[in-house]
Amino acid sequence: MRTSHSIADLAPLWSAATERTASLFCTPQWLECNEPADTGGLHYAVTDDMEGALAVRRLEAGGFPANDPLAFLGVEPPAEPADRHRASILGVAVRPHLPDLAPVAAATLPGAYAAGIVAPDAPPVISALLDELDETAQRWGCPTRAVMHVPASARLLRETLESRGYAGVTSLAQTSLPVPAGSFEDYLARLSSKRRTAVRRERRVFAGSDMTVRRADIGEFSTEHALLHVKQLRRYGHDFSAQQLVELVRRSARFFGDWAVFLVAERGPRVEAFSLSYVLGGQLHPKMSGFSGYADEHFAYFNVIYYELIEVAQELGVRELVFGPGTYDAKVHRGCVLDPRTTYVRATHPAVAPMVVELAAIADRRGRADLASTGAPGAA
Repeated sequence: MRTSHSIADLAPLWSAATERTASLFCTPQWLECNEPADTGGLHYAVTDDMEGALAVRRLEAGGFPANDPLAFLGVEPPAEPADRHRASILGVAVRPHLPDLAPVAAATLPGAYAAGIVAPDAPPVISALLDELDETAQRWGCPTRAVMHVPASARLLRETLESRGYAGVTSLAQTSLPVPAGSFEDYLARLSSKRRTAVRRERRVFAGSDMTVRRADIGEFSTEHALLHVKQLRRYGHDFSAQQLVELVRRSARFFGDWAVFLVAERGPRVEAFSLSYVLGGQLHPKMSGFSGYADEHFAYFNVIYYELIEVAQELGVRELVFGPGTYDAKVHRGCVLDPRTTYVRATHPAVAPMVVELAAIADRRGRADLASTGAPGAA
């Protein structure tokens, strides 16, 4: 096993081990760009035969819910009376022990909803990587291990995790929009008559505004764009400065600027909206956006994030837009499919581990029911 706390030390080996995925989030460029200044809480490993790879992060509890393997311990009890009562009892019992469950050694890829174990369906490779995760957790003094955001298609990984005592919680889904070849009309043809009418209206209102959309160079990203994204982040309780975002995009441009798709909607000299995406391996990933009040009034969100990007994807021959989790209804109405993700957790603290397993089962039932209620393909 070749290991390091910095992906730069393993970049050629890592690329060879993960080339089958052709995913933006598996590239050494993506991993290095997202490394913190202190890499002491990172661990990368590549098997000697370069068949599999592992990315581990040491995570404290209480982070952003989608990136916190223990977030399910504090979720609102489910609606089913039996589960609600049992979850309440278990929650009271677990609460005093929460400090005993962190930090967590989590196999995950940063800025993505993908597992940090990248391997073929080969039992020896998966077992070796899980053993490496265990050894890393022990070295870091982590009482809990996790493998985050495992897709349903990773059957062998899921079965191996369950056989090792990991409990799975399905709380979110990756969302993607299949992009048909041809024109925008080919996309519309996939929607219901009612939805086609709504999309055409949103396109018409946007076209009737004073905004024009152009594909810009990522090097043009400035404080004006950043302030629009800051406004959006603050709606969700995140506090970033415009300068931090400008520096982030400049750093991103150094690592994968050639993959950038930067759309800007302008009204004269004024920036009203933008979206910043990255394209690789037949996938287009929207990662940052921002909208003024004027843009919001003219459906700029759906035009700049969906409709304009669909046309760009068709021009580039890209097969799907990958949006990430959340706002499922809006995405499903525009043709997205859902791919549920399951986070697997194994607590080693003897007093808490059985309760964690039971709470995970309750949270998993609720999460699956919530996703199924969207009626989206792939959510059941």
